[in-house]
Amino acid sequence: MLQALKVENSPFSEQQVQQLQQSFGQLDPQQSLWLSGYLAGSMAGGPALTASPARLSGTAMAISAALSAAAPVAQPSPAAAAVPQKTLNILYASQTGNGEFLAQGLAQRAEQAGLTVQLQSLNEFRLPGLKKLEHAVFVMSTHGEGDPPDDAIDLFEFLASSRAPKLAGLKFRVLSLGDSSYEKFCECGRELETLLLAQGASTFGDRVDCDVEYETDAQAWSEQVLDWGKQHLGTAADQAPAQRLVQPQDLNALEAQSISGNLSLVPATTIWSRSRPFPSIAQRVQKITGLESGKDVFHIELSLEDSGLRYSPGDSLGVWAFNNAELVSKLLRRLDIDPGTRVALDERNRSVRENLTRYREITRLTVDTVRQYAALAANQRLNRQLDGLDEAQFREFIEARQLIDLVEAWPPEAAGRIDASALVGILRPLAPRSYSIASSQSIVDEEVHLTVATLRSNAIGQQREGAASQYLNHELQAGDQVGVFVEPNRRFRLPEDPTVPVIMIGAGTGVAPYRAFMQEIEEQGDERDSWLIFGNPHQRTDFLYQREWLKWRDQGLLSRIDVAFSRDQPEKYYVQHVISEQAERLNDWMKRGAVVYVCGCLAMGHEVERAIAQALARARTGESEPGSEQLAEVLSGLRRERKLLKDLY
Repeated sequence: MLQALKVENSPFSEQQVQQLQQSFGQLDPQQSLWLSGYLAGSMAGGPALTASPARLSGTAMAISAALSAAAPVAQPSPAAAAVPQKTLNILYASQTGNGEFLAQGLAQRAEQAGLTVQLQSLNEFRLPGLKKLEHAVFVMSTHGEGDPPDDAIDLFEFLASSRAPKLAGLKFRVLSLGDSSYEKFCECGRELETLLLAQGASTFGDRVDCDVEYETDAQAWSEQVLDWGKQHLGTAADQAPAQRLVQPQDLNALEAQSISGNLSLVPATTIWSRSRPFPSIAQRVQKITGLESGKDVFHIELSLEDSGLRYSPGDSLGVWAFNNAELVSKLLRRLDIDPGTRVALDERNRSVRENLTRYREITRLTVDTVRQYAALAANQRLNRQLDGLDEAQFREFIEARQLIDLVEAWPPEAAGRIDASALVGILRPLAPRSYSIASSQSIVDEEVHLTVATLRSNAIGQQREGAASQYLNHELQAGDQVGVFVEPNRRFRLPEDPTVPVIMIGAGTGVAPYRAFMQEIEEQGDERDSWLIFGNPHQRTDFLYQREWLKWRDQGLLSRIDVAFSRDQPEKYYVQHVISEQAERLNDWMKRGAVVYVCGCLAMGHEVERAIAQALARARTGESEPGSEQLAEVLSGLRRERKLLKDLY
């Protein structure tokens, strides 16, 4: 790092260049990223959010010394910091990490603008404190079919109850995240705004609802919030009676202050992101279900060499996959569109074939896409069928089909020819897919592993495949390139205390993060007890990573394993049945402080969550059929204490 730095292309002397190169040469990628954020924040003079790692002290001091002759930087005087400012509270609830990422980004930019900021997850926020808030923004995601993130459930219940305080003194604004392919798009953001207004709060700007391509709308919303904040809350620059320049000797003091924890920053992020993915090289693509299995699951290993990307067990990997070329060609043939026809999209002029392959969704339908296709195609049979559907039936209609199914079953009539530009215009942007990471970087270093099941459906008698899973499992070859980025999920991490027991519940590919957990436990030498409850159809063909689980059990790293192979006996047997049978053991582990993890599809997650509540309530009360209030109380307690963590999709 910094090998290209020279006297000729920088403001440093030869000695300073040497010191910088020597110092940075001692840093790993995570330290380098942190230090870049530290220096940027120090120069900007913003207050901070996150304590710096003390292990950087020696190196950072060396770099501070190397910078001692650099040009002075403008900073507020101490007097300015003493002038009270109004606080912008940034509160977020995120299930997959996007909301947290956006909230942190807003906090960082607000601090750099001189605003006083308080950033908190709603899980950490004390609900009675709502009545003390004066200026707040909420970043709220919607999960599944209108479900709030776990961190926000208590807030919604509190605001809807008789305990909700009057909030006439609160001015707020909401950024809502969702997915328009679901019926209740951004439902939680809308509901939160309604509940706050009902208690007398007022907005200082319109709510913005973001789809899966959220960057542009979220950026515009953030800019508006910052402009409003600078006008109404005041900044350090506005209130400072004087400015002074940071002198060379101040840099060491700044570094020392940071190490002590009095100065901190929003964590710096890697240059690789959703909008700028790292071009990873596939190293291994291997099927791990048996030939006779009804499931098609692959283990995929991707290189992160020279990327600087870091991840932790529990994080996810965003993957930019392409639509199947044969499917695109078939679609264009059915619509009689020349694949080479040029279409302007996002200020670029590309062929319609390239736009459909790389930039537009053709395997996921939305209500808007179906309605617009029906209007353009002028197919009266389709319009009559859609008009006869209620809301739930319309949702089922969409979920069972892809765009090609509409085109084949209800082609455009003579009066409704669809041209290339119109076709591209009715489709929403192609979005990356997220996969739970199945490896620990402590073990695999500059690699990342995924467990991917090919998504298939034949709800209308025609088998269709999911775009990303088909691409990764059946088109990607070793040596091919694919764009990736890390999606941190701080809500699904191993406990920091290496003695806290963990209970890992998953079905199918939901076992992926637990492989990462066990690799981390093995590498770190943790003394914690661990218990895996895993389910899939058949033991012989679907026991994913069986050898590794048995190895960890034999080594004593995996304390217990229970399996539920649902089709290996006459009666279906799922992981929730294991939980019910092991109620006393589950309660004993919870008494010892265990954390329960649930990973898999949404439907499975809801069943498992209910089974956990029932098992614990029975074990604690002795009642065979606990009431709904008791179950709700158990779940609320688990959420509040961060003892039930979920990663559902």
